Amino acid sequence: MSKYNLVTLWDSIFPHQNEVIDYAGRKMLKSAIGNLNSRYSPTIDHIRPISNGGADCLENIVICNRITNEEKADKFPTWSANGTMFQAKRVKGTSNEYDIYKLE
Repeated sequence: MSKYNLVTLWDSIFPHQNEVIDYAGRKMLKSAIGNLNSRYSPTIDHIRPISNGGADCLENIVICNRITNEEKADKFPTWSANGTMFQAKRVKGTSNEYDIYKLE
């Protein structure tokens, strides 16, 4: 669980957008925030899970589709989501910031 509010984060990261695609290629709708029955429901995901030493900070957070988040679960640094392998790499010179890369 994060201390951040999903609606506030959405408005900060995706200003004036009601529909976006997450890193795994899944559609998310702002109107589906909080609707766990929607296949377009966005969630906050910690790139490096808190259970794996990750921090609850903006540099370690990504908004992704609920299904993408469930597939990733607590996997780190590599995982599969939507049929694709991904890897998180720490941004050089930081302690908690990660970028997500698609593995070929």
